[in-house]
Amino acid sequence: MYKMAVSLPETLNMNELPVKKLKLNVPSLNEINEVILPELSKNFETVSIEIVQCPDLTQPPFYLAAEGLSGNENIIDVGSPSYLLPLVNRNKVYNFKDLKQVTGSDPIFIIGAGAGPWPYSGVNCELAGNVYSSCNNVINGTRLVKVNPKNKSYILEKLPTNETRFALLANYYSSNGLKGDVLRIVCEKRIGSLDFVTSIRQALSKFYGNQAVGLGGVILMENGKVNVHVMPDFSKTPINSDDDLNKWLNFFEIPTPLVGLGYLVSHDPGLDLRPQHFHLFSEHGAGGHYHYDTQPATIKYTAYLNLAKNLYRVDQPIDGVSFGKD
Repeated sequence: MYKMAVSLPETLNMNELPVKKLKLNVPSLNEINEVILPELSKNFETVSIEIVQCPDLTQPPFYLAAEGLSGNENIIDVGSPSYLLPLVNRNKVYNFKDLKQVTGSDPIFIIGAGAGPWPYSGVNCELAGNVYSSCNNVINGTRLVKVNPKNKSYILEKLPTNETRFALLANYYSSNGLKGDVLRIVCEKRIGSLDFVTSIRQALSKFYGNQAVGLGGVILMENGKVNVHVMPDFSKTPINSDDDLNKWLNFFEIPTPLVGLGYLVSHDPGLDLRPQHFHLFSEHGAGGHYHYDTQPATIKYTAYLNLAKNLYRVDQPIDGVSFGKD
């Protein structure tokens, strides 16, 4: 393993971190269907939205740590890009298992996008979180994606069961992992300018205004390619703008099938939220931070999403950067 020339931090005590709780607007799934259908139809040639019983997400092609997305449904925004930019704060290391202290969920099933545990990987990296924790039982299907410094390619690996840390920032959907009703959204052939996730979020934002609505879950991407970024190791020089950030990041066009994990929230009531964040993994070694599909004529999205009842803002910075949230 790569040896860091810095001392490794302790995992932060979740009980000592500031936590703010926001009750989200929770309309019916039928209403969400009606709200997002027009916007999706502007951007995709074929759109189907149904309310269905969630399939068993532990099975292929999803490989998640729990069957469903129901039971004490929440959105959790941890940390911030401000702990990465302009220079990294290496003390910001958290643990998935501690999040049950925040939501009161036991068991807790957590999926979503964040920064990986650099004390384990040796370098900064992307993380597709996928953890089920109940009492002393942990199922960990989390993947991380990092940059190979030798040739600037990406490397995807699955974390061992006992490695449940993450760092800096994270955007998760959590539940008890139970099966229940969810939205099944299928979109094929993109004809508009907005990507799949942004189409949904903007539709919710326009309709609900300052009433925050949150959706989280899993997205299967097929029949095309997707643009992603993968963070390299921490920058030694300050990153002070989106332009600096894009020059630092590594961008890739990766093949499907891909599984995306994350959330979107329609409105930020002053909590320095990340409005949408999905990270991708696959069984063929590709992954990263989702931006958009690059072959709109062939792309297919199949999403299983559920509404969150509460939003927990954990360890919000006092002064947040105004960029780096795309």
